[in-house]
Amino acid sequence: MIEIDAPLRVERTDDHVARVTYDRPDAMNAYNEPLLRGAVEAFERLDDRDEIRAIVLTGAGDAFCAGVDLNDMPLTPEMDFAEYETGLGLFQNVVRTLRGIDTPVIAAVNGYALGAGCDTALACDFRVVSDEGVVGETFIDVGFVPGDGGAFLLPRLIGEARAKELIFTGKKLTGEEIVEWDLAREQVPADELLDAAAAFADQLAGRPPVALAQSKRLVNESFDVDIDRALGDATRAQRICSQTDDHEEAVAAFQEDREPEFEGR
Repeated sequence: MIEIDAPLRVERTDDHVARVTYDRPDAMNAYNEPLLRGAVEAFERLDDRDEIRAIVLTGAGDAFCAGVDLNDMPLTPEMDFAEYETGLGLFQNVVRTLRGIDTPVIAAVNGYALGAGCDTALACDFRVVSDEGVVGETFIDVGFVPGDGGAFLLPRLIGEARAKELIFTGKKLTGEEIVEWDLAREQVPADELLDAAAAFADQLAGRPPVALAQSKRLVNESFDVDIDRALGDATRAQRICSQTDDHEEAVAAFQEDREPEFEGR
């Protein structure tokens, strides 16, 4: 579907759904520079495709993404600050891209999602986990802080106290525990994971894309603005949606007692 010079695969699984698979199974899909850059390119290029309305992200083999590849790191302590900032920025750009693109992304967590891999999963709009899924902010285990957005994302997802517990202790959550901590919408058997993620992606892909994109932006920004700014942003977003063909189609379908057919414009 899309060819990218990076250790990942991009496939079309449905008319309006794409799947991105990190493909470094021998390294548990840990990040190196080619994967970091390729991931950003894949998400941005899919977001530019009008026909793609939802993305599923997963990992090949037994892991989702086990963090950074310690044997192939794009940053070292010996770097000066500007170089270190650039190196860490490669990880942060994955999170920034997932949060910033219009297309909703579902993480299908098939195994270890640790450190930077955990932050990648958290940056997705939804998470579906298998009974073999493991999620952990394990930075503290190596004397680090969550450098890729975990300290920003976790409190918004599960509250300050629980976020601190995961970050301060490096606690790993497994299977159903991940759902109990409100970090995934559902947990399914490993052999049903991709089907479950695809089914939910299909559900999202059936909604009006412009309204979905505007809703994603409003929710993502809601913790960082006051109520007046939030209401103003909602007014502008609503105005944009009101002028779409999809809004007109939704009204017509309601009046005609039929299912709407959204075109994304």
